[in-house]
Amino acid sequence: MRYFDAGFTAAMQAARDTGIAPVYFAYFTGRDRDTGAAVDVGFWSGAYDHTINVARPDGSGTESRLYIGGSGLSVSGLGYVADLSDRAVTVALSQIAAAAQELVRGLDLRLAPCEIHATSMTGGAFVSAPQLQWVGIVDGAPISTPAANSEGGISLSVRSEIMAMLTACNPAKSSDAHQKRRQAGDRFSEYGSTVSSRDVQWYHKDQ
Repeated sequence: MRYFDAGFTAAMQAARDTGIAPVYFAYFTGRDRDTGAAVDVGFWSGAYDHTINVARPDGSGTESRLYIGGSGLSVSGLGYVADLSDRAVTVALSQIAAAAQELVRGLDLRLAPCEIHATSMTGGAFVSAPQLQWVGIVDGAPISTPAANSEGGISLSVRSEIMAMLTACNPAKSSDAHQKRRQAGDRFSEYGSTVSSRDVQWYHKDQ
């Protein structure tokens, strides 16, 4: 069971009558392509850079983070289900925003952790602190380069890490070489590559 902030819950309940102004925050941890060091970058759907406290995914409290504005951030595909559906959330950014360019071209985002928070606004103020909505990993980051007079963008696919692990193919092999890499001295598959070509009549006793 998840419990949201009382202000956020009240805003959601009143959305039918008063409307809702969704505000999203996306926080990525990519890696420097040269050093491999972790680099944190946050974006939000507002126009200006904003520093705000958000809840950590592990429930250990809050953390003050800088979120970059003016990058055309939008989030779609958020949904809550009670099954094992593998539904990716899409985080879109403007391809002409300098910070967005640095994120996808300057950093290695392969399997980068991503946290998505959300809240709403009323009268120019947040109804609550950003509420954690999604935790996942970046599974794709295509950049759409537009033709003349058309629109492009950056579309980041963020999948649940648990579902990504459950649906991943196991690359492990049963070859002798692979078995020995896992455990030195393992001889279980020592003759695996040749036994299939041997024609042995098991019911005959060797002379």
